[in-house]
Amino acid sequence: MAEIRQTFSRGIQEDDVWGAADALLHEGLRPTIERVRQKIGRGSPNTVSPMLERWFVSLGQRIAGGAAPSANLSAGNDADGVPVSVRNATRLLWETARREAEQVQRQEMDGARAELRESEESLRSGQAELAQREAAFEQARASLDTALASSQQAREALERQLAEQAAEVQRLRVSTDHEIARLNTLLLQTSASKELLRQEHAAVLAAREQDLRDAEARHAAQDRRMLAEVDRARQATKSMEAELAREQQHRVRSEEAAAQALQAERQALRTAQQAGQEAERSLRDQLAAERIALARSEAQGAALAQRLDALQRHLEDLQQRLAEERSSHDATRALLAGAVAAMKRADGERKMTSGKSKARRDAS
Repeated sequence: MAEIRQTFSRGIQEDDVWGAADALLHEGLRPTIERVRQKIGRGSPNTVSPMLERWFVSLGQRIAGGAAPSANLSAGNDADGVPVSVRNATRLLWETARREAEQVQRQEMDGARAELRESEESLRSGQAELAQREAAFEQARASLDTALASSQQAREALERQLAEQAAEVQRLRVSTDHEIARLNTLLLQTSASKELLRQEHAAVLAAREQDLRDAEARHAAQDRRMLAEVDRARQATKSMEAELAREQQHRVRSEEAAAQALQAERQALRTAQQAGQEAERSLRDQLAAERIALARSEAQGAALAQRLDALQRHLEDLQQRLAEERSSHDATRALLAGAVAAMKRADGERKMTSGKSKARRDAS
């Protein structure tokens, strides 16, 4: 008996189970796993069940340890001295308990099998889900590899495009610098030409003023001579006085015309100078604006071609304006030359008229 009774890992002793079963039997109750657990107050069915089975196995031997066979038979007992009714009740109790234990064991085995099947189903479902996840992961990895390759190609294409744009911007910058240098040279040439033209205008104006002063001096001397001759020829004929008056009127008209021509020439010269100054300021402003536009164009590479086209058109306009300025200067020069020629002709006519008058006076 001591060999059968063992200590299990869950803390329930076989003596506790057997004592609880004996107590239930004395109380007239059939020992079951649940009743034994309630009697003890602890323990699991898996631990209590084998201990209770060993209790039922040893129950017959325990009952067989009674009186002598002869005494038992005479007392209405069986050969082992156990009352027949007790043995029958014990056998019936044993069979009932065995069947119930087998039923409980079958139920537990069925539950374990159901749990095992559920575990297998859950495992198969998990394996299927894992396979699906692996397939989805492979697809996602393939998509990611494709997207990475596409991104690498796009990055390389973008780098090539940026390099091409940088080369184009550098080329346009060099071309624009050359164009600005050419414009600066053209501006310097225009300024030098304008300065030369101004000096020529100043020289012509000075010469014209000198001619005017000389003419005025000649006119003053001629007036003095004419006044002296008038004083000496006061008694001349009326016709000489009329001729002298006509000559004087002609001289006054010539002087007024010369003065008007000189005034017009001065006005034209001032207008040309103002126009030249305005053109110079406009050119400088436009050049500054073009430099600012060039600085902005470096940050706006996409619009650089359009700005260069606009700059080309503007340069054409500047060339056209320069051509117009040259035409204006040529016209001014022609006007000055005409005015000088007119003054020379007027001076010649006055000299001729004065010579004729003197010849008449000498003849008279």
